[in-house]
Amino acid sequence: MKKVVLKIGGSVLYRKENMTLNVELIKEYIKLINDLYEAKHQIAIVVGGGKLARSIIHASEILGQVATYSDILAVESTRIHALLFIASLRDKAYLLVPRSFEEVSKALSTGKIVVSGGLQPGQSTSAVSALVAEYWGADLIINLTDVEQVFDKDPHKHPDAQPIEQMTAEELLTIITQQQEEPGKYDLFDRVGCEIIKRSKIKLAFTSGSNPDNVRKILKGEKIGTIVQG
Repeated sequence: MKKVVLKIGGSVLYRKENMTLNVELIKEYIKLINDLYEAKHQIAIVVGGGKLARSIIHASEILGQVATYSDILAVESTRIHALLFIASLRDKAYLLVPRSFEEVSKALSTGKIVVSGGLQPGQSTSAVSALVAEYWGADLIINLTDVEQVFDKDPHKHPDAQPIEQMTAEELLTIITQQQEEPGKYDLFDRVGCEIIKRSKIKLAFTSGSNPDNVRKILKGEKIGTIVQG
């Protein structure tokens, strides 16, 4: 039995070709989460904003709104996704999407599956997942994203990018400082989240979110994705 934080990137939720939610894949994740819960694992979930966040932020920029509103809109988009999971998990889930860390704390005390999005403007869901894991004393964060592993540079831009099987939080921090951090554009993890991983020595696993069975493999100790040791 483990305490696990699942960080489900918004990129996982949508089909690559359009703005349509990948309902079939989300159904598989609901089954996975139910199975883990039945196996007595304690589960907390943090969901990203993905294409919905980027679409709303783009509209905000065109309308000339200040950056603070872009941050607020990005946070609200993650909460819509969180509510989608809560409604699907039914009585196993805590029925409200936490809107502050105090609410997260209260929700975790119930023993229900807690599903959160962002908590405040300017803070990524990566940072939220790390904060939740630190506070809760989680054994592991599993970061589900659109790449199989962490690479030494962006594999979408560099065909010669090399995958990394194991690394330290310090090495991860070096890589992520090279990426652009804007609302809705936290591609891998963010600096704040990585600093929390580093100070708390939380184990962090990166793997592709396209196959929910990857989560089961990680929990069984199989070699898959990238493992970051804080």
